[in-house]
Amino acid sequence: MGMNDIVKRLINFTDSNHYIDVADKVPIFASSIGAHIFNAINKCSRCDFMPSNPDFSIPNCPLRHDNPPIYTPMSQLADTRIHILMRGEKGSGKSMLINMFLSEGTGLLYSKEAFDGGLGFRTMMGPNSITEAGMFGSVDEDGNITGRPLARDMCGGFLGFEESSSLTDANKKDHSTDMTNQLLTSLDNGRVQKAMRSGWVQYNTRYTMWGGTQPARLEMESGLDRRLFIIDIEMSAEKEAEYKKAQQKQANMTREQRVALANDSYYIREWFSTRMYEAIMNPPTGIYFDDTIADWINRPEVRSFEADLFRRLAIGYTMLMDKWVGGQPLHIKMDEYLLSLLESSLMMRRSVMGADVRLIKDSYWMQDITKSTLLKEVSRIITKGDYTAAKRWIDDNLVNQIWYNEYTPSSKGRGRRGVVCRIGTLTDPDQVKQKWGATNES
Repeated sequence: MGMNDIVKRLINFTDSNHYIDVADKVPIFASSIGAHIFNAINKCSRCDFMPSNPDFSIPNCPLRHDNPPIYTPMSQLADTRIHILMRGEKGSGKSMLINMFLSEGTGLLYSKEAFDGGLGFRTMMGPNSITEAGMFGSVDEDGNITGRPLARDMCGGFLGFEESSSLTDANKKDHSTDMTNQLLTSLDNGRVQKAMRSGWVQYNTRYTMWGGTQPARLEMESGLDRRLFIIDIEMSAEKEAEYKKAQQKQANMTREQRVALANDSYYIREWFSTRMYEAIMNPPTGIYFDDTIADWINRPEVRSFEADLFRRLAIGYTMLMDKWVGGQPLHIKMDEYLLSLLESSLMMRRSVMGADVRLIKDSYWMQDITKSTLLKEVSRIITKGDYTAAKRWIDDNLVNQIWYNEYTPSSKGRGRRGVVCRIGTLTDPDQVKQKWGATNES
């Protein structure tokens, strides 16, 4: 299993279009498509939008099937979707790949017949502004779900946002957290569930979300960082110069080059559509992770909440094998290219998640601060006032750092002793290190 032919095709397609700085990102998008297909195999035997429901149905969905689920860790239906967030400044090209796949008419996954004829994937570039009701639905006075909420319409498809902050901005307009809460659960397990005065909005959806955002626009304190594969797009003067050169080459393409690219896009679109049907009609009978995958995931630098994300990446990539073999367990095994993909993906996450960690480390290096002070500072600097999110962020990002320590002071002064946090190494032999949360601080 080396680099799959379809991934090679995608990379060659971007090269021929003179895309800049995307070769390491294309396999992640491809794996997200593969993971999306596998998720349908595993979960779409249960469909909340059957044609028998005339008011809230999706008549022709190619992902709908009667096959039993095959991946049920802890007796739960696993969700394997990989949602992607491209984060970069204006002009960095953060939406380039999203549009390449999803743009109406030209997107590599776009299917004109998908919404009406049940052929291919549903794809859509989402609106620049949307309400919580527009995204997830509301109910009328009789308790019936009204309208066509986007999460329902895009079930089984790919939903792109050039600016993902439009989703979280709805909370600020409504002065509520409904959008964030519904977004988190729908991205996590596909469940939309909210109680309203006249009844319930309740259904399951299988959309995969790809979005772009500027670094300061999307607030991650709510836990979105756990649900999204975040890719930072760095900008520099040298890269901007490369963009200008690429634009000149794109403008000067010959007719023959454009025809060749159109043929390539047709091949890629048909390949993904065919793979989707092959997988649905002749699904795997189970899934098996090779020990080499487990060994990589069990490394200390991979955090526990990231493990499932990397399993999904391996599943998605394996679903793109050159020759489809259904009717047997899907064997997820390591090879040289998958290893490089996992390693580069881990580095991408670390570059994103490490910025805030470095800020705390640099600000308080070799200082002792109380636990409550640390929580307040993380809440102020990182989680925008969310105290609960600050606790979670410390647990996820600081606790396992070798330079982060907690101890109870040995001095016996008046009042209750509290837990002190040391950003740096312990220097006093009387300082006894303890685990986060072991003692409440006054």
